[in-house]
Amino acid sequence: MADRNTPRLESLDALRGLDAALIIGLGTALWHVHTACPSDFWNEVRYHMGHAEWEGLRVYDLIFPLFVFLSGISMNFSVRKRLGMGASTPRLLLHLWWRAVLLVIFGILVNGPLIWDAGAIRCASVLGLIGIAGALAGSIVLAIKKTWGILLVAALIPVSVFLMQYLGGDMTITGCYNAKVDAAICPGKLYYTYIDPEGPLCILSATALALGGYLIGRLFSGSITNTRRIFSMLGIGAVAIALGQLGPCIKNIWTPCFVLLSFGISTVLMAIFHLIIDVWRFGVWAWPFKVIGNNALFIYLFTHVIAFGELTGRIFGGTIAKTVPQDWVGFAYSMAYFLLAWLLCLLLYKHRIFVKV
Repeated sequence: MADRNTPRLESLDALRGLDAALIIGLGTALWHVHTACPSDFWNEVRYHMGHAEWEGLRVYDLIFPLFVFLSGISMNFSVRKRLGMGASTPRLLLHLWWRAVLLVIFGILVNGPLIWDAGAIRCASVLGLIGIAGALAGSIVLAIKKTWGILLVAALIPVSVFLMQYLGGDMTITGCYNAKVDAAICPGKLYYTYIDPEGPLCILSATALALGGYLIGRLFSGSITNTRRIFSMLGIGAVAIALGQLGPCIKNIWTPCFVLLSFGISTVLMAIFHLIIDVWRFGVWAWPFKVIGNNALFIYLFTHVIAFGELTGRIFGGTIAKTVPQDWVGFAYSMAYFLLAWLLCLLLYKHRIFVKV
């Protein structure tokens, strides 16, 4: 927030919570509805609850980019708050990079069990990407400080990635420049054998997205009116979406157009959530998502490291098997999984325990 007296930006928690909800069961539940209710609508929903195989964009492809973008907005608030409390730049840098190290370690744990074979461990991860991109973006913010300078770097990063990808590869999974970089410097095994969607070049692209989020966050820190802020975000988002149509959108290698589309859509979503929840003060519907949003990283980590699916089966499996029609079993299990995760978030929320990394 702009200062200690600024109220919490509830729309940020709600949008982060909705994003996390899709990861912890809600997305899978929506994917399963088509089994019981086959229709064109639910077939389209099912399509968007999965990843594009290569080129293209689906809703599920936006989950982690949206989280990176929202982390950038949060960074604006946290950096200003810490500086206002007297924290030094070296101390802030230490915090950013210690957080990145922790997220890299947690990401490796999410990928699978630790084994005594470095070549068989996947070191790249979603959490690692979020942590390193956030640390890089934060370091740039602390070093440059000026808005125009941060904007210039945020623009130069995708331009640099564009030049590397278009001059050094052929935009295929085996011939793209990301494959060359990942094979040369990405430790451990890769997610797709030839490339890793959380590899070094993808982290670089994600850094630009985090900087974009930080710059959007600055719109919440000044004296700008709500109307101007919302129209500014909608306009910026629309321009980014239009520019994102100019080239291939490939999530697995984070092409510049994928970053532009992710930034544009995320900005428009933030504008809509801010208008409804913070300006119009109609946020009752979003409370369940705010519960998740306050512990989003924790619940993602918890559900992916602990055998959460087995726990769900132990608690709800017998009831679902006895009472739910066969076509609805997949949906019921996914919703039970989501409910259990949400109840854990609610327990933490009620006791005002917010696990931050």
